[in-house]
Amino acid sequence: MSQNLLELVQDYFAGDTVRQTSTALGESESGIGTALRSVVPMVLGSLFARSQQPGGSEALFGMARQAHSNGILGNLGSLLGGLNSGSTTAPATDGSLLNQGSELLRSVLGSNYAPAVEGVSQQAGVRTSTVSSLLNMAVPVVLGLLGRHAATNNLDAAGFGSYLNGQRGSIMGALGSLPGGLGGMLSGLGLGAGAAATGLGSAAQNVGAAVHNTAERTADTMRSTAREVETAATSPSRWPWLILLLLGLGALFYFMRGCNKTPDTAATDPVAAPPDTTQMVAAPAAAAPTGRYDAASGNYIYDTGTTTDLALPDGTRLNVGSTSVEARLFNFLNDSGQSVSDDKTQGWMSLERVYFNTGKSTLTAESQAQLKNLAAILKAFPNAAVKLGGYTDNQGQAEANLLLSADRANAARKAVMNNGIDPGRVSAEGYGIEHPIASNDTPEGRAQNRRVDVRVTKK
Repeated sequence: MSQNLLELVQDYFAGDTVRQTSTALGESESGIGTALRSVVPMVLGSLFARSQQPGGSEALFGMARQAHSNGILGNLGSLLGGLNSGSTTAPATDGSLLNQGSELLRSVLGSNYAPAVEGVSQQAGVRTSTVSSLLNMAVPVVLGLLGRHAATNNLDAAGFGSYLNGQRGSIMGALGSLPGGLGGMLSGLGLGAGAAATGLGSAAQNVGAAVHNTAERTADTMRSTAREVETAATSPSRWPWLILLLLGLGALFYFMRGCNKTPDTAATDPVAAPPDTTQMVAAPAAAAPTGRYDAASGNYIYDTGTTTDLALPDGTRLNVGSTSVEARLFNFLNDSGQSVSDDKTQGWMSLERVYFNTGKSTLTAESQAQLKNLAAILKAFPNAAVKLGGYTDNQGQAEANLLLSADRANAARKAVMNNGIDPGRVSAEGYGIEHPIASNDTPEGRAQNRRVDVRVTKK
């Protein structure tokens, strides 16, 4: 049976994605969820309308295959990292593809683009720039889902076009469920008058039930398990039942994934897909860190050298350690002889005073000082941009750790944004257990591996 495209997109934009997106854009989860319930039909309708134009189906087929081969579905952090307020172009991470998607959306919607964005903004209670960012994010996701479906079912361009034509009914229904006058506004998408006629004044409840679906519950369960595993480090007697719980959850996860309408391989699963190594690879700093393990807190306390006074170009002064991240970041940005490496494995530095509550993505109070300093440095160098990478130790399920690391990286990003930095200047991504900087065989090593790193992406 042919998969329903609307359901596939709703499943991708489940509760975990809503939560991470709200953190990335600085909006409430409820606002992001409400906005997505309108954004998804708008994107689906626009892409379907393009497929009905001469050569449109073939063009979408090529873009869908490219999105799938680029691993976009498994690289949510890259998409989130590219979102920024006021941006009308796609993030540089996947430049060509995302720019094509953004341009396609505007060309199809035409003069309706701006009022539609404004309508969703007012209805969801979010900024218009947020709606634009969500649209830019949704286009490559839908293309990636289409590309995955085509690859899984060995569809050629003709089969791809037939599949899209078979989605007409559900897309019309989704447009018809748009709130207020959005359905009428978008009646020119080539889907017929039915979408407009049913859209006036109707509720959007049929479009966004994904926040309560199985995918969300599975992600929440895995996240909770990761928290339990990390917490259990201080309670050895809990390990036997935790191991049993992990085994049971693993079996449940793979059983549930095997029950999809069309089986997907692990390589194409939105969560389990292998990372795009051209963007997700990160490496530790060359110099070995010095410090001590604090068993009481479970944190590694770094030695940051003697206190020094940093005089920033805008007149701000920071009292920090001479070997701290702040000092090294300032020296790099202030030295015109140093440039950002094209090798994305280079230039990473561990934020040595950023910690989280055990098993959670909640920053501890002492973490705010370093993140505030990071924001101050970015203010003093207004052309600079950075990326934050979250990591965990190897305890627990890899996919749960990936979610937790992304949550933590985005929590740090939000703290920097809250100190006055534009979202477009700081991105975040979770890498899970990848690239440990110490052995995971000891509590001290695991504490060092639970970290957030920073890398300058632009000077």
